[in-house]
Amino acid sequence: MTDRNSRAPLAAPLTKRWFVLRHGQSEANVACIVASQLANAETAYGLTEVGREEVGNSVRRARDEILEGSPLHIVMSPFLRTRETAGIAGQILGTSPDADHRLVERNFGDYELLSDEHYKEVWAVDPTDPDNVPGHAESVYRVTERVCDLVLEAENNPDITTCLIVTHCDVAMILTCAFQNLDPRHHRSLDPIETGELRRLQQP
Repeated sequence: MTDRNSRAPLAAPLTKRWFVLRHGQSEANVACIVASQLANAETAYGLTEVGREEVGNSVRRARDEILEGSPLHIVMSPFLRTRETAGIAGQILGTSPDADHRLVERNFGDYELLSDEHYKEVWAVDPTDPDNVPGHAESVYRVTERVCDLVLEAENNPDITTCLIVTHCDVAMILTCAFQNLDPRHHRSLDPIETGELRRLQQP
């Protein structure tokens, strides 16, 4: 199989300041189910009180660093849990977020609304055969393409200096691979981002 990482979508030096925020603990996390499709999670499976606290604490800790670069753009997945997360961040940072469908959760296909134990079946195959992951789940390469398309578009926007991406775990980790020029097949080998965690994204 061709090593798709050779395309290195973010190989050129980036000029903006980039941060990623995973949504806080959600009702789907607590119920231990997969809620990866907009049809099911646009108006359901929002944040728990614990999730709201996680997000508020993370953003307040990073507030000064984020606001060093202005203007700030917050862009979010349109899922309820990410919209609520971005709303909290926006209140703290003084900026209204915008939704972008390129940041939606990785689609786990046939495992939708089933036990989140099925994540492991997909993750086990990602490193070896990412084009044929079980359950008709979305490939890591497809996720890479859509999130990097968003990054490159923002890089060409002169009105943005700092961008905060509010998204989901797999999307955040696959995006981290892109920033580090790592093959996205191995996103699970990185230190996983926790619910409500905020990180700076930087190239090597």
